[in-house]
Amino acid sequence: MHFEFEHLGTATPFELTDGQHLLGGGPNDHVRLEALPPSFLKLTIEGSRLTVGTSQTFTVNGVLVPPGVPRLVLPGEVVGLPEDMRLKILDSSKGGSRGMGTVAVLKHLLTDGDGLVRSRAATLTCLTGLDVGRTFPLAEEKTDIGRGAQMTFRLRDRTVSRSHGRVLRQGAQFTLVALNSPNGVYLNGRRVQGSELLSDGDVIEMGKTLLRFQAAVEEPPPASEPSADSEPAPLPAELSDMSPPPMAETAHQPSLTEWWLIGLGVASAVAGVLVTYALVG
Repeated sequence: MHFEFEHLGTATPFELTDGQHLLGGGPNDHVRLEALPPSFLKLTIEGSRLTVGTSQTFTVNGVLVPPGVPRLVLPGEVVGLPEDMRLKILDSSKGGSRGMGTVAVLKHLLTDGDGLVRSRAATLTCLTGLDVGRTFPLAEEKTDIGRGAQMTFRLRDRTVSRSHGRVLRQGAQFTLVALNSPNGVYLNGRRVQGSELLSDGDVIEMGKTLLRFQAAVEEPPPASEPSADSEPAPLPAELSDMSPPPMAETAHQPSLTEWWLIGLGVASAVAGVLVTYALVG
């Protein structure tokens, strides 16, 4: 069944197969859109019949649908979601874009602040399917991706070929290579013909599995510490000509010998005064 997701004026088509699909922002949701609450919608597809249910209130063509009540949604009707998002059911009889087998969550649909922990190494993070939440570091020069036992990054997706795609690393540059799988390899919704350079936030589609490429975090160079042998920077010219202010002279402190001499002088003076007083008297 074909759908069209619209947010901020941008419409993105995708397709889901028969069965039950959870749509929301939780890690276990089959169709993961970060701005939605976990498991916000439960989509049940049976051929051309779609039933939508949720534990919260939503709208269909502007009419409120109470929580807990499954609603049959017809082609052409629009399901209203939080944050001004809309989900439109397309008429499959009129044809449409290629069948993707999974939701094409393109680069502009992924929120910038998605809470992912940035890594020093480039990584691939699985967004949908059985491997949702898995993060694989791209540390080797060649990373083979597929369902085969010999793959570097093995996916549990039966729609993925045994050898489906490859990521090559050359320094800080990463290249996505399609390995001639009948289902093809898609980058941001476009089929890869041969190889394509990867940029931070790109979404890779293999079968029903979506992988987000996250570039490595570049660490700033450490601040250089001044060496012990380095000379201090010269003073500006207007300061270098200034001589330091003269130091104030400190008062002279007499030594012990000088104190004795002072004492003897005082005693002599007192004795002379006494003798003179006796002679006069």
